[in-house]
Order: sequence, then C-alpha cells, then structure tokens
Amino acid sequence: MHSFIYEESIKLQLHNLNIAIIDERKTNIELLTTTLQSLGVFNIFAFSHAQQFLNEIETQQFDVLFLDHNIEQLHNHYDMISDLIFADKLLPTTRLIYLTFKETSFDYTCEYPFHSTQMITRPFNTAQISEQLKQHVLQISEFKTAYQFISQKHYKRALLHLKDLRKRNYPNYLKKARNQLLVNLLQQLGQYNIAKKLLIPLAERHIHWACWSLFHINYELKELDKCKQFLATPLIQKVYPVRVFYWQIYLSWQTNKRHIATEQVLAFELEKMSPMMFRLGLMTLHANQEVEALDNLFNRIHSIRNENIAYQNFTNCLKTRMLFLSALFDPSKEHTLNAKQSLIGVQKSMQVDNPDEFSTLMISLMILEGNHSPAKEKLIQLAEKSSDDPIQVIFLAFLYHHLGEHQNAFECIYTAHQLINRQLKNCQHVLAGLMHKIVFEKIYATKKARAQAYEKIGRRLYTSAEYKNAVKIYGHALNAGIQSNEIQSRLDECVHLSGITDHYYQTQMHSVSA
Repeated sequence: MHSFIYEESIKLQLHNLNIAIIDERKTNIELLTTTLQSLGVFNIFAFSHAQQFLNEIETQQFDVLFLDHNIEQLHNHYDMISDLIFADKLLPTTRLIYLTFKETSFDYTCEYPFHSTQMITRPFNTAQISEQLKQHVLQISEFKTAYQFISQKHYKRALLHLKDLRKRNYPNYLKKARNQLLVNLLQQLGQYNIAKKLLIPLAERHIHWACWSLFHINYELKELDKCKQFLATPLIQKVYPVRVFYWQIYLSWQTNKRHIATEQVLAFELEKMSPMMFRLGLMTLHANQEVEALDNLFNRIHSIRNENIAYQNFTNCLKTRMLFLSALFDPSKEHTLNAKQSLIGVQKSMQVDNPDEFSTLMISLMILEGNHSPAKEKLIQLAEKSSDDPIQVIFLAFLYHHLGEHQNAFECIYTAHQLINRQLKNCQHVLAGLMHKIVFEKIYATKKARAQAYEKIGRRLYTSAEYKNAVKIYGHALNAGIQSNEIQSRLDECVHLSGITDHYYQTQMHSVSA
C-alpha cells in the first residue's frame, strides 16, 4: 500500500512539471515530446530558436530544460544558460539536461553552483528520461527547504539544514546532490578548509565533480601549484580539454608564464572551440603580442566556417575590436588606419547586430584621431546605458583613461570587477578576468598606482558591506606594495565580518606587512 501511494505521488509530481525543450530540429522535439507524454508529462513548451525561449523565460519558470548540445555554434545553449544563471533568471531548482549525438568531453557540473545537470547521448530511451525526471522530483522534494534558503541567498541557513541531513541513508544520486550543495555553500560562505576536508576523501576516490571542486578550493586558497598539477594530469586533460584550456590560460597569466597560454591556444583544435573559447584565444594571443599567430588564427577560422555567414560576421567584428585594441595600446598612424578600414568593412553588420559595440568603436576612432570633445560627449551617453557585459564596461574604462577622465575610468573598473565577481567560473569569466587584468595594468601602470587603486576598490566594498570581496581586494593592495597598518586592520575587520575562518589573505597578509 505504501509503495502504491509513493508511486502515485511521483506520478502526480511528474504531471505538474513544467518542461522546456530547446532544439532547432523539429524531429528531435517531436520525439522527446512523445517520450515525455508517455510518462504522464504534458506541460511541455517547445522552442526551435533560443530567442523564443529567452522571451518566455521572462514570465515563465521551468522545472527541467532539455537542450540540444551545440557548443561550437555561434549562439549556443551553453552560453545562453550561463547568461541566464548570471542574471538570476533561472531558479536554482531548475535541472539542465543536455542531449548530444555523440560522446563528448564537455562537462557542465562544476560551473553551476546549485543547478543539477546531466548529459544524455542520443538515441536515448524512455527509461533514461524517466529516471532523470524521477531523480529531479525526489531531489527537489528532499532538499526543498535548502533550495528555498538558497533562492533567498540565505546560504548559512541552507548549509545548516543540509548538515542535519548528512546521516540520512540516501541513494547515491541524492548523496551526490547533497554533497555538491554542501561544498558550494561552504565556498559561498568562505569556509574553504572545511570544504576541502569534505572533498579530499571524495577526490581520492577519483570522483570527478569532487576533484574539480577541490581545484576551485585550491584556487581560492592560492595553492596554484596544486591547481597546475591537477590540470597537467593526463586523464583530466583527456576528459576535460575545454575546462583545462581556459584555466591553464588564466593560471599562466597569474603566475607570469604567459608563453604557456600561447601554447595552449595554438595546440587546441580550432574546430572544437566554442565562440567564447575563440574569443579567449584571440585575447590571449593579442595580449602576448603574437601578431602572426593571431592573423593565422583568423585565417583558419574563416576557412573552417566559410559557409556560415553569421560566424564570418562574428569573426570580422572580433578582428576589428582587436585592431582597435592594438591602436589604443600603441596609437600609431598605421594601427589607426588599419582599425578604421576594418570598421568600415563591418559597419553594416555591426550596426544591426551590436549597435553599442559599433558606437564604442566609433568613439575609439574619434579618440585615436584626436577628436576628444565629441568622443567624450558620446562616451558619457553610451556609458549611461547599463551593461551586464564586463568586457564592454572594461573597454569603456580604457576609453575614459585615454580621455583623461580618471574618476570615470575608475568607476568602470569597479563596476567590471563587481560583474566579474558575480560570473560563473567558466570560459566567459576567464575572458573577462583576463581583459580586466590587461586594461587595469594599462591604466594603473606603476605598482604604486595599482596598490592605490586596489585600496580605493577595497574601501568601496567595505562601505557597501561586501566584506568577503573586500578581503581579496585589500589583500591585493598589500601584496602590491602598500605598507599600511590601517589597511591591515581593515583587512582583519573584513575577515571577521565576512565570517571567513580560513583564507589565503588571512594567513598571508601579516607576513607581507611585517
């Protein structure tokens, strides 16, 4: 009798699920719809274009998303989901299920703090879909209270609730879900060493999500040698080449071994690069002044994507942006002329697809040609439009710097920092972080100037009660050379107020200031 009631409860919960299918192939949608209906699911919303789904998500929430795995495409679902989570437009209870026609090494689970993810290889069967839906309803039911706290960003309360559930005899998938939530909540609260103790025994059993979570913990604790050793593991390089790609680039910059970043870009198969990976590769080569390699990369992508007009326009616009960066870094007549000619070539497509980008580059051209007064007026107008794209905001900071508008440049640097701090730790985050680092070092060219900028950002964060973020920034200020008992005292206060019990800067800064 109890078993019957349990099964009926599951059926009722399945019946009440809102499910979205996002796939450009009509036959795929029809097959999955039929499968779901056979399981008693009828609240099904099908979208053949991502934009249709984006319009619907403004007013409708979904319990489960089925997404075509199309990472290499220009408008891929992976980047779309990242943007939605970044903008808080997906509930943490939303389950993401990617469908792929072949085995793929691309894994999503470590990049989303609270969303459950799964990848299923086509052709799938009804039992696979049924199992995913049952796991979903049981997970949401069992951890309902924790998810409510997470939605309200009451992370400590969610953590305490989940800790009370640790002795329950769960099936493996619920143990995994509970442990992942616990680890990510500990990270949100800055309890890195506690998370590390939980992860080490799981990582020693080669459980991949735990290994990657441990990597992120080591990164927060600035144990970069351990991070590099992990990324160099042959199995990790084989199974997760994409994630290794962007993290090796980021770590090589932070450890001042930029040649490794160049090698990483040149060694990766261009055909398997997502658009965001391609952008990161371009920025890496540009920052490392690998001019010939940069030109070669553009030529190869044009050859590979020669039948895709949208992708061709995308790469032409990226090339124009790179040329303007070169001109702003080195304002020679040759660089300015090359950038201007390139902008003329992409003007029509850019004005239609990305008018703000076009306006940004037009302002850049005005600055390069010495027309500072109209450039300043248009830049102020453009900056009044709020942007969630940290790369765009960083570009505006650099333009303000060229106009001598130092306070406006700082405001953009600060805003970009805040946006990057909120981003998911994925390729997009690494690209924005790299761009921020490059422009920050151009604007604040001396060690003293950088230290003062860090101190100013830290003061702003402290005033707005963002203590965890302020800990990192005050640490950077001390590392950059400011010898200040006041900053050390403020750092100690932020460590206390943030609730952080263990952090790299907490253990290292006293020796720096001594």
